[in-house]
Amino acid sequence: MAFRQPEVIGGEKNFWLYSKADGFDLTHPPTPTSTSIYPRIPLETTKGHIAIDPAKTALVIVDMQNYFLSPSLGRPSDSVALKAVENLLKIAIPACRKAGIPIVWLNWGLTEQDIEEMPPTIIKGFAADNNFVGPRRIKGLGSDIGPVELEDGSIVEGGRALIRDQWNSASYSPLADKRESQDIWIHKNRLSGFWGGTASEEVLTARGIRTLLFAGVNTDQCVASSLQDAYTKSWDCLLLSDGCSTTSPDFATECTEFNCGEGWGFVLSCNDLEKGVDDMQTMPGAGNLKI
Repeated sequence: MAFRQPEVIGGEKNFWLYSKADGFDLTHPPTPTSTSIYPRIPLETTKGHIAIDPAKTALVIVDMQNYFLSPSLGRPSDSVALKAVENLLKIAIPACRKAGIPIVWLNWGLTEQDIEEMPPTIIKGFAADNNFVGPRRIKGLGSDIGPVELEDGSIVEGGRALIRDQWNSASYSPLADKRESQDIWIHKNRLSGFWGGTASEEVLTARGIRTLLFAGVNTDQCVASSLQDAYTKSWDCLLLSDGCSTTSPDFATECTEFNCGEGWGFVLSCNDLEKGVDDMQTMPGAGNLKI
């Protein structure tokens, strides 16, 4: 049987390759007829097989900060968010480290100018009735949280809500312990981290990143907003479904995952990512080689 050239999806500067046998090739070779890119990571998603180039991929962890996750701020100690943290700590982050995939910590980190220019609708959202620190109400973005008692009994200053370089705006402590010097830190000032001069685009483009794995909180809000903007700006977007969580009703997650799988990109689990890295293909015709 004659070899069939894969179908080209996209234009000259940005395209995928597709074949019925291998699924979607997101490795971005220079041209559709260029030598195939290796190593590549084969992944199983909710919509079939894809392959990505680890050298052109980054894991974006959105808003997993003490403010949103820490039980010391009255957040539930058995929340679904902490299950997502566990999946990242035990599965997704180690898989990315193994494959040489950089990690982007995309967090709220406001300045005084950001507070001054914040739209009223966002201010309203952060003044919701459930925005508590223990028995105390957090009055809104930039407000002083005051002293916080940690699980070990020590006291820290919580700082001003989501202002950069404060305890509350730091990455959630267990995740912060896994950060490395080569990681990328980006402060955002809206729900989307690809809006408002955050430097996300410049940093990722300079590194040649074409594919983004998304995780974080909340699935249907800051994660989805960042993913949609990245997708609109031509990045390939993959949602780690169990590396995300939200306090919204279940239908919000279902809607986000549906839209991502059908149109914005692809959906997979942290275990799918780990298996793909374990099965990384290192040369043409080599099959699934363990590394």
